[in-house]
Amino acid sequence: MRPVIGITCTRIDSGKSSSHGINVDYINAIESAGGTPILLPLIQDNSCIADFVDLIDGLLLSGGVDVDPSFYGEELDPGIGKIDFDRDRTEISLSQKSLETDLPIFGICRGIQLLNVAAGGTLHQHIPGISNSILKHRQDAPGSHGTHTIDIREGSRLLNIIGHSAISVNSFHHQAVKEAAPGFLVSAAARDGIIEGIESTQHSFAIGAQFHPERMWQNNPPMNALFVAFVDAAERYSQQQKTMSEN
Repeated sequence: MRPVIGITCTRIDSGKSSSHGINVDYINAIESAGGTPILLPLIQDNSCIADFVDLIDGLLLSGGVDVDPSFYGEELDPGIGKIDFDRDRTEISLSQKSLETDLPIFGICRGIQLLNVAAGGTLHQHIPGISNSILKHRQDAPGSHGTHTIDIREGSRLLNIIGHSAISVNSFHHQAVKEAAPGFLVSAAARDGIIEGIESTQHSFAIGAQFHPERMWQNNPPMNALFVAFVDAAERYSQQQKTMSEN
């Protein structure tokens, strides 16, 4: 059986109704890497969180709106965009429970930020406001095209997966990790200093990427390798859980 990967949803408001969904690129990337993707909706009752974690072998924290700064002890910056408190609450609880059980986690764009906050870190609420020399982090080019370089830390898991110490990535964000959470290290940064990757030193697989590999993986082997490594970690987790249940 293929490992089951839970992908967090975004809220879609039409004005008349509200629904949950996600960009199909996440689904396709997980399926191609050998996982079975399922969507995890926003929920009102946190007692469902443990059931979600029991159902899946890996958690993919997807992109979306800004994280409410109240979750990391700050007031709203004038540059902050749309926030969704219910989504933050659901995903923070889900991430913390996943970290407790060592469930593999892969956070993308908003996902790296959410993972960092859930583990005790902080964010830059609006990166254009912190320096005059910031690179363009909201590109106009297609998502399949890399627009700036990141440098990847020697000895990091991210370098082991991607296989290159520097690589061009796409960029669609105005927030970023400010202080990495305790137990996490910065694994990649853009050349203006903005953090582009974090990873846990205490978990089997808990990685965040500020860029969007799901929009590049089809023609970019290093980006595809991220999804393959994540699904492989989920497969190992599944096998470990099966062994534990049999003993």
